[in-house]
Amino acid sequence: MRPLYTTRIASLVLVIGFFFACSSSKPSIDSLISENQFNLALEQIETELSENPDQPGLLIQKGKIMAQMAENSAPEARFDQYMTAVTSFEEAIKVGADSTQEQDISSTLHSYWVFEHNTGTAVFEDETVEQRLAISSAHFNNAIVLKPGEASSYLSLATTEYTSGELSSAISTLNRAKNTLSEVPETLYENLGFLLLQNGEPDQAVFYYELANTNVAANKNIAFGLINAYISTENTEKAVALLESLVKNNPNDASLRNVYGTQLYLIVEGIIQDLNAAYQSNDSLLVNQLKFEAEGVGEQAEQELIQSFSRDSSNVEYIESLAVFYNNLTANYLFVYESAFDSDKPILLNKAGTLLDFAIEYYTKLARLEPGNGSVASTIDSLNKLKENRFTP
Repeated sequence: MRPLYTTRIASLVLVIGFFFACSSSKPSIDSLISENQFNLALEQIETELSENPDQPGLLIQKGKIMAQMAENSAPEARFDQYMTAVTSFEEAIKVGADSTQEQDISSTLHSYWVFEHNTGTAVFEDETVEQRLAISSAHFNNAIVLKPGEASSYLSLATTEYTSGELSSAISTLNRAKNTLSEVPETLYENLGFLLLQNGEPDQAVFYYELANTNVAANKNIAFGLINAYISTENTEKAVALLESLVKNNPNDASLRNVYGTQLYLIVEGIIQDLNAAYQSNDSLLVNQLKFEAEGVGEQAEQELIQSFSRDSSNVEYIESLAVFYNNLTANYLFVYESAFDSDKPILLNKAGTLLDFAIEYYTKLARLEPGNGSVASTIDSLNKLKENRFTP
């Protein structure tokens, strides 16, 4: 049991005489506390406060007793007791607690907060404890009651709730923290963005990820989450812009370059859609501009995907990305071929034929790594038939 510092209320002897005379026949509040007779001590405090409520010293004693009683209770039963303690301390400040008393309150709250927060952390990390998530959640809730301005307890509680599969509760906890804290740490916005993305709310996830750090590229964890949110909201241009800066800072990150390449392909796809419309509207100036853009961004996407593959040539994901890239780009050039000017058709068809050969090459590599994959074998067969029908003289 943690010892509590208590202050004898000297002012009692100055109140109307019969208080002093009567009190001599009662045990003092201090002696009741030292004997762990907390309920009797509280009764005596309440009696004295009913006669004169403006006694910060008594209110502080009441708060300390409630905190000490909470410490002797099960973690999940402490919440209300801590709440009463905090209310008593707040009332003491309202009725004129001096600076020494305010420091006493602050010290007491901090002491119990450290106890609850650290115990919650220890329980959460000890996988041998039965019901560890429920117990650690109770400790973190208790910590929040004691010091609602401490961000770490909200973050720990949200982590525990998320680990328990309580996604909505974790989001609610961080929203409560956001609305309570005077200074919201970047980590809280980052975690809120992650949880909202997990909850199928990518637009809100983008909002909070962007709040998390103005220099997003300097924090890969936030940047990756924001990229995922941009991809989920089909905001390809923002995803590409952020990926570009990340790749410059992390040129050897194969996974990053693979994602960058696939997002660049989506930009190419959009350009080719615009190119098709330009052909249909007979806008030769715009056609020339879009052909140049499609070629340039397409080559950039290809290079990023090749960079990923070159760093791990046995990675199925990287091989498949290249195979799908070449396959889809082939289809896009064949699509725009139908609307193209006659003068452009041979160039577009030749481009599609080159892409098709690469698609077959990388699907064949994929088939070697996944010999039982019927879908890959079927795709290779379809591509070979396309080559025979469209590109064989």
